[in-house]
Amino acid sequence: MSSPLDLSTHAQAMPRLRQAAILYHPMRPRAHEEATWLQGELEQAGVRTLLADGWQDGIVEQICKDQDLVVAFGGDGTIIRVTRLAASQQVPILGVNLGRIGFLAEITPDLLHGRVEALVEGKFWLERRSLLEAEWLRGGESFRYTCVNEVAVARGPAPRAVQVRTFLDGEEFIVYTADGVLVATATGSTAYSLAAGGPILYPESPDFLITPVAPHLHIGRSVIVPGDSTVTLQADSERPAVMSVDGQDERSLGPGDVVNVRRSELFATFVRMGPRHYFYDALADRLR
Repeated sequence: MSSPLDLSTHAQAMPRLRQAAILYHPMRPRAHEEATWLQGELEQAGVRTLLADGWQDGIVEQICKDQDLVVAFGGDGTIIRVTRLAASQQVPILGVNLGRIGFLAEITPDLLHGRVEALVEGKFWLERRSLLEAEWLRGGESFRYTCVNEVAVARGPAPRAVQVRTFLDGEEFIVYTADGVLVATATGSTAYSLAAGGPILYPESPDFLITPVAPHLHIGRSVIVPGDSTVTLQADSERPAVMSVDGQDERSLGPGDVVNVRRSELFATFVRMGPRHYFYDALADRLR
């Protein structure tokens, strides 16, 4: 199989990089070291840069404004967090994974060291992925969240299943008795949903999944729904339940609370420096 960083004939030249934000995981010393190194390399090449802790919400949103590129050093959690915060700016994101190369980040620091010139010259292509919008309704109030992987309505701390009433475009679909129900993007199809037995969608698919987690007395299969659908989830029992967005935002659900999930008007745009079949190369490596 091709090296994940061999430029393919499909890679298109983007405009030369003018300014970039560099974000890092604050608890990983190497993330800060590599981020500082990249800042020096880019500034030497004439690129204006901003460097910051990728887990400080207000700072991240501010420095991502008007940037040509955001580079995030860390694991999937850091990349997801930065993606959620930067989504409103619609700025391309290059995820640099400090561990094993995964589905979100196709590049490691060592590989990036040999590609800084290509990055500056815009020799990469952009992959656009769908995001979800979760709307939590409580009483007369509405709270909205941007989601990269999945929205889950699941049981609370007690190890007891909950009933999750599920609606598609306002019509009741099924009441799951399960540990939880996920609504997952194509990006999330290789995360929690996959661990729960769901299928894998191609990265740029606009559709999403409804995946039950450890369902009781149900066939434990995911359902693929069109990307223009609205999925409504409601915990239908007296047992404690929570809403979780990408495993990063968690809210306790009370009686009558409703979670509406639909495709967001925003997209996540990832910088890719390898061939367009990188995703399937990574998938084949995982399946060996």
